[in-house]
Amino acid sequence: MTPKSLIGLAAITAVAVAAAVVVAGGNSAGSAVADRGRVLLPDLVKTSASVERLAVTVGKDTTTLTRNGDRFVDASGYPARIDEVRKLVSSLAILTIDEDKTDKPDRYLDLGLADPAADKGAATKVALLDKEGKPLAAVYAGTKDYTVGGSRGGQYVRLDGNPQAYLVRGSLDMPAARADWFDARLTDIKPAALSKVTLTDASGATVDFTRTGDKLLPAALPDGKTPDEGKANRVTAFLQAFDFSDVRKETPASIGNTTRLRYETADGLAVTATAVPAADEAGKGWIRITAEAIDSKAADAAKAINDKAAGYEFKVNTIHTEMFGWTVASLAKEG
Repeated sequence: MTPKSLIGLAAITAVAVAAAVVVAGGNSAGSAVADRGRVLLPDLVKTSASVERLAVTVGKDTTTLTRNGDRFVDASGYPARIDEVRKLVSSLAILTIDEDKTDKPDRYLDLGLADPAADKGAATKVALLDKEGKPLAAVYAGTKDYTVGGSRGGQYVRLDGNPQAYLVRGSLDMPAARADWFDARLTDIKPAALSKVTLTDASGATVDFTRTGDKLLPAALPDGKTPDEGKANRVTAFLQAFDFSDVRKETPASIGNTTRLRYETADGLAVTATAVPAADEAGKGWIRITAEAIDSKAADAAKAINDKAAGYEFKVNTIHTEMFGWTVASLAKEG
């Protein structure tokens, strides 16, 4: 894939920009609408093929995606969805000014255009850079305004280094959460497909979940206690539609004494999810995923998972964080 085809804006976006200008109706003599119809970033259609890096800052967190051959990857090396990159750049390129707003920084809060780290009225900052790190576009995006005509309504924006704020036609088309930049679905294994689950806790104690009717339950708990079926259901459903919430490069951390869950399916696939040790509470919830084919007919399924997961660690959703701290004893029903 060539750089020009990577973003693919030169023809399609040029038509969209022209249409947006016609809809906006051209300039007006009034000061507030003196810029009406002007494209916010007139050079972006031509320079979009030169985008080598994009940085999106929300709050104190920045997601940076860098071109790597025919794709964009984040700092971990994990590939982003190229369609999400295209949509963001395209949506920026077709923004047209509808109305000039304030140029006073103390009014930015009202438009959602304050600094991204601000407690209130924080904007999202989007920067597109070329190979030398030169900004091709740097925009603060604020509150959306659906009173502006067009299918996407409008949005308040300002350009980095320019105090003038604008209401534009159109809005930034970008993921709402960091994980949405990626194909975050690692597995989709339904509980009914499982033949066995094994939990090994941080102490090394192990328990197998075996099938009892339509459920997989811990076979033998300490002191003969009864399994907590709610917890058992959470364990066995973990790999069904499992999406990660964040990704990073595999760390040097040893995982010898942490909770791990091994899932075996009836058709010969085994998937192991292993907790990565955390130095503090905030660091909990990262896991590693590996797959193997117990039966040769599961080889393709195991390879598909490993191709995505090898060399990375994944943040689980909050509901699963607790699960990777469970012991064998804690699977018992209380009381």
